[in-house]
Amino acid sequence: MDPTIDPCVDFYNYACGKWINNSVNLNYPSWNVLYETNMKAHDKIVNVILKVINGDSSIPLNRGERAAVELFNQCTDMNKLRTIGLNTWLRFVEELGGWMRELKQDVPSVPLHLSILNAYNYTVFPLFGVDVDVNYFDSKTHIITIYEQLPLLLNPSLYQSKVPVTAEMILNKQGPEVTSLLQETGEEMATLLGFDRNSLAVREMISKMIELEWMITTTGARQYSHGNEDYEVVSIAELQAIAPVLNWKFFLSSLIGEPIRSDEKIALKGGKEWLAKFARILLEYMKSEERLSVVRNYIKWKTLFFHLAYVKPKCRNGYLWSVVEIYSGPPHLRKEFCIMRASGIFPLSLPSVLRKIDGTERARELPSHFRSYPDKMDDERAMEIEGDRISTELFWSMVFGAGAVYREKIEKLRKPVDPRAWVDSRPALSSTPIHNYERNLVQLPYDIVSSPFADIDLLDFASMGTIIGHEITHAFDEQGKSHGPTGNLGQKWWSLESRKKFQEREACYIEQYARLTGSNDEAEARVSLYENIADNVGLEVAFKAWNAHGRRTFRKLAGLSLNEQQLFFLGYAQGWCALKSNRQRGVHMLEEKRQVRLVIGALQNSAEFASAFSCPLDSPMNPQRKCVLW
Repeated sequence: MDPTIDPCVDFYNYACGKWINNSVNLNYPSWNVLYETNMKAHDKIVNVILKVINGDSSIPLNRGERAAVELFNQCTDMNKLRTIGLNTWLRFVEELGGWMRELKQDVPSVPLHLSILNAYNYTVFPLFGVDVDVNYFDSKTHIITIYEQLPLLLNPSLYQSKVPVTAEMILNKQGPEVTSLLQETGEEMATLLGFDRNSLAVREMISKMIELEWMITTTGARQYSHGNEDYEVVSIAELQAIAPVLNWKFFLSSLIGEPIRSDEKIALKGGKEWLAKFARILLEYMKSEERLSVVRNYIKWKTLFFHLAYVKPKCRNGYLWSVVEIYSGPPHLRKEFCIMRASGIFPLSLPSVLRKIDGTERARELPSHFRSYPDKMDDERAMEIEGDRISTELFWSMVFGAGAVYREKIEKLRKPVDPRAWVDSRPALSSTPIHNYERNLVQLPYDIVSSPFADIDLLDFASMGTIIGHEITHAFDEQGKSHGPTGNLGQKWWSLESRKKFQEREACYIEQYARLTGSNDEAEARVSLYENIADNVGLEVAFKAWNAHGRRTFRKLAGLSLNEQQLFFLGYAQGWCALKSNRQRGVHMLEEKRQVRLVIGALQNSAEFASAFSCPLDSPMNPQRKCVLW
């Protein structure tokens, strides 16, 4: 903290100033207590994994836990990975049927649905995703769900352009910057497969694939944050009419592994409109074999590109390998990449290793609607089954392991929803808590209940307590209002009068956070509205909870003259002190401002904060007008 700054003028820099100015962050694009907690949890499990690998651990492990340890070993054995180089990936290319073979020889035409299913076999969803998920309209049942996919570079906003982008524009470097990067990336991948990157035919084929990616991405309807999400359930016949680009009954039966019933219902995440637009694009490409070959090669490009994340050739120069790091992470974060991938493939076994080390007492104390690790971690048989996901080489362990996870999700189709099952969109080893609307469940990943984020009791309430309050509050945001007490979408459980009053109070937050942006930009404030409200309510309920339950266990901190109320708010703010590396400060400026607004905005609305620090009325941290939801 920087005590030279008046806490009633700028509490963020009062709480964080010296730490930001005196700390050196060389290895991470950004750093705060939450990241530190995440890294410490990872360090803990890495240390034990290394003991197991080196034969220095006496902790008994089951078959699944040993497989999880072995995957981490394969993932971090850089000498072996460099020795293997591209050899396994090149064999994978052949198994997939090659890439752009039309440019070298005549090849038989492959039906589009087979090209898509082939990519699905390797857990790559190149054009659209198909999953089995909770039915938003009936949260006790599962339903086949179709949703749009992310582009190669994962961020759809990079593809924005004021004019339609064509293959010719891309070839002549007249398209958006992202298309030039993709062209370079595609040409470099082509050289790995023996193509001449200077060949006009090669360059044209790649530019046509990028044009297709741009068209699919810019006609999508992807929704972000906690805004309204279009969600519709249709019959197989309706799906066929909306998108007559595939025989959907045949395609889905082939994917699921059982005949799809004539009355089968299909959920469309994002609604009908994006799928209809997507289908019109593909129908145009299906009018000629030449254009259809562009689609097939695009599918293979995404499949091959995704799996480059699992190889480490000795030479990794050029744009291609820089872009691959979007998936594999930079070299200095290799252990973190390996832990997260292992956690995804072994969602029970790897957290179980950590639980054996760290104990579960704190996690077990959480209420029943808060989860910090999967209940099935107590199921030895389930972990034994996970043991089958390991292979003799990292590449195939990743490929087949991810396939087993996907198959497990698909097999839920005819099964009822377990309300206590882990929400598998986030691994247990992560730092991202979520509110699941369909199950009315808050999921706190194992990492977040660890030190230093969850430490002494006062800081538990100020840090983890505010996050719990934040996530609960999402039950009342725009999506939460639409789900109702049972979790079912479409339940009108709010009266019109309640909605009107809620919107009136929302307007206060929009105005306040627009001012905090420095530009009075209400559009930006509307985008982050429900996150901002959740920050405010989370702080308020955590402070009340601490006053009611936590103060009896409070221990004074040596060397600080602050009283316990002041320490609570200091602990809250310091949980969000953010340090950016020099090379990332410009890139992540908006994110950095979000951290500041997270602290300042909520504290400006807290009468308890103003009282604790005796802030004069109308001082920057104690404005007369405060936004209060309840």
